[in-house]
This record gives sequence, structure tokens and C-alpha cells, in this order.
Amino acid sequence: MIDAAKLTQVSELFAQAKTIFVMVPSIISADQRAGAEALVSSFIGAGKEVQFFSPEEIHHESFPESEDIIPLHELGNQNLCVSFEYEPEKVDNVSYHIGEKTGRFYLTIRPQRGQKPLDPKTVEYSYTGAEADLIFTVGVKDLTELEQLYLEYEDFFSKLPIISVNSFDPEFAAASVNTGSSPSVSQEVARLLSDLGLDISSDSATKLLFGIESATKNFSSRTANAETFETVGRLMRNGARRISQPVSGLMPATVSPVTTSPMGEIKVQEKKTVSKKKVAKG
Repeated sequence: MIDAAKLTQVSELFAQAKTIFVMVPSIISADQRAGAEALVSSFIGAGKEVQFFSPEEIHHESFPESEDIIPLHELGNQNLCVSFEYEPEKVDNVSYHIGEKTGRFYLTIRPQRGQKPLDPKTVEYSYTGAEADLIFTVGVKDLTELEQLYLEYEDFFSKLPIISVNSFDPEFAAASVNTGSSPSVSQEVARLLSDLGLDISSDSATKLLFGIESATKNFSSRTANAETFETVGRLMRNGARRISQPVSGLMPATVSPVTTSPMGEIKVQEKKTVSKKKVAKG
């Protein structure tokens, strides 16, 4: 649960941000994933520029996936970079122009007289750089869990405020949404979105409901409380659909048959082991 002071801090950071990154580690629960993707959807609905990141692809059985919410695996995707082998004595000048009719950008590399022109095979294209105003992390205990997303951009992370959604308050976060006392991350995210005055789409409501059911084992966990069912009610009014959860655990391998006697008494038939004796042939 987030207290009033922290909620005010989160609200102010969110209001000031135009571009928001939502990040999760490679290994997360279905509940954490549901919370993260719901944040992405609601932030986009609020008019923010949002990007969703994970070091690797995420898979959860039966998860209600969305085609428009797919995590990126590389952070540097802001600027197109063109690189090639450069030898000053071979290059006369580099210029560019934009075609009036085509509207295309043309980069011209003119070699020195007597030198061979640049070999197109040596030209490489890549994306670099990242720009954001705020980062939300969900289920991240340490920033190194973000692997290449963090390790190659530590300076980038050091300059931005980070809001953590986790069961404790990590040192790297400027503000935290502590889910430690809640039955699920999804329940706390639903509360946070409501406190921020953000809409929850039917798809996001479905994901949050899936997350709550996953974390509470279809509401059988003793951690489920009155607020859990109040949250479920709100989500279903927002159009949430119940998705069949993966079945965990195994049924007993054998079950003893049960019969009733003429007097109505219940009897459990016991299996008898019959041993076969070898008969010596005379």
C-alpha cells in the first residue's frame, strides 16, 4: 500500500513526465507482468509516450497477451546511426541534401581525387541513445537484473527518477509503490491507477484480474482480503474477462472405489493382493 506522501510524490513525477519507460526483469511472475502491462496501457491512455522493456521475451501460460504491448529488448533505439570506415586522406567532404520531390534524405561522401569511393558493404546502421523523463520498474530488485538495458546505460539511469513497484523499497528508487502487504501486485497497481485518476481499459482490467487470480491461487489464498474482492468487482465493471488459470498440482494417481451397503453405510473397498503359488508338476 502507498501512503499519502508517497502518492503525492508519484503523482507529481508522473504529471511532469512526457516520456515514460516501464521496465521488468527477465524472470517475473504473471502477476507482476499483468501490473506492468496495465501501467503501460493506462499511461498511453493518459497521453504519455511510453515504451515497455524487458531483457528477454516473457512467456506465461494462458496470459491474456496484447498485440500492441510487446517489450523491447534494446534501450538505445532513439537515434539512427550510420557508420563507416573513415580515412581522412581518402575523403574530400561529407554533405547532405533533401530531395524536393522525393522528400528523401541523401548523405553524400565524396572521395579525394584519385581515391576509390566508399564501399557500401562497409556501411553499418544501428540505433543509439535513449530519452525519457521517468522510469517505472516492476519486480526489479536490483538494476543489474535489467541486464543489457542497464549495464550499457548506467549513466542514463543515474540521471532519471525511478519509481519502483515491488515488495520492498529499493535504494535506487526515488519513490516506491510497496506491494509487500498486498495479496498481489495487480491489486496495488489497480489502486495506484485509480488514485492517479487514470482509466483502466477492458484489456488491462482482464490482465489485472488474471494477475490477482494467479497470485491468490484463484482466491483460495488466505492473503485475499475484502479489498481484493472490491478490486475484482471494479475490474469486472470495467470489462474484465476471467481467463482459465493453468492447473497446478497433480491429482492422486489412484482412488479407492467407494460403495454403500444396503444399510446406507459407506464402505471403502480395499484392494487385495492375490499371490500365485507355483504348482510343481509331477
